[in-house]
Amino acid sequence: MIEKIKEGLQDAISIVQEKVGDSVELIKDFKELSTGKISDLVNNVLGLSPLIEESGFRMGDLNIAIGIPPSVSLGFIKEKDISPEAIDKILEENKDNELLKIILQALLKADSLQKSMNLSHYQFNSVGLTLGLPPDVSLKFIRQG
Repeated sequence: MIEKIKEGLQDAISIVQEKVGDSVELIKDFKELSTGKISDLVNNVLGLSPLIEESGFRMGDLNIAIGIPPSVSLGFIKEKDISPEAIDKILEENKDNELLKIILQALLKADSLQKSMNLSHYQFNSVGLTLGLPPDVSLKFIRQG
């Protein structure tokens, strides 16, 4: 009985060590890949600014975090409502641009969420989007009065 428990623990320890090793390698690979590509990512995002503005949002700020893993955080301000058809047209004309698709879908989901919320003393102000592992979307509201 004790031998079975001991074998089970050894198997569990081996699995944990393997998973930890794989995770460390994954983080290391992402870090190395991202550090070399971070400038390209930032330039690609900045190049998308006119298309993002067509969707009713303006990019307000940019933050680059050089960590493990690295990330790029973007701040967007909602300037106007755009019809779903206009958004679909932007996406269709740029259907091969995965980064634009990710950004616009995140902005649209955030906008839809803020419209469904009734925060009497708060006004929707902006959307934060972090491109990294894990990705993150945040909504900012400002207290009125």
